[in-house]
Amino acid sequence: MNFRSSKRQTYLESFNFSSLTDVVMQLLIFFLLTFSFANTRGMNVTLPKTSIGQPPNQKTISVTLQKEHKIYINSDEVPKEQLTDRLRALLGSDPDQQIVVRADKDLLLQDVVEVLDLAKGAGATRLFIATDAEKEER
Repeated sequence: MNFRSSKRQTYLESFNFSSLTDVVMQLLIFFLLTFSFANTRGMNVTLPKTSIGQPPNQKTISVTLQKEHKIYINSDEVPKEQLTDRLRALLGSDPDQQIVVRADKDLLLQDVVEVLDLAKGAGATRLFIATDAEKEER
């Protein structure tokens, strides 16, 4: 008695991974590209350029001024009338916290000075204006 079939099933000796590798590579490229487009700063502001500068070295409060005259504290939009109260609440008992003003380069100087004045009125003692480092051309 022969219970085996006359046809023997053959399994693949080796599996071709090239199509799977292509799919994984395309997914990797897709996620790397989309991750690079993620904006970590939150607001679209073109900062003025400077040749010498240093990053802040302690906890800071970021005040962002867009050219549409929108004001943000950290990432929350704040009306200009409430800026002093919000800064006073954030400063709390430590008026020596740094306040970094990130103003768009196309804004008038008067707009930036008004925000700096409001921050001083809230009790801030350490005010800075953020700039981008200028790349040297050689």
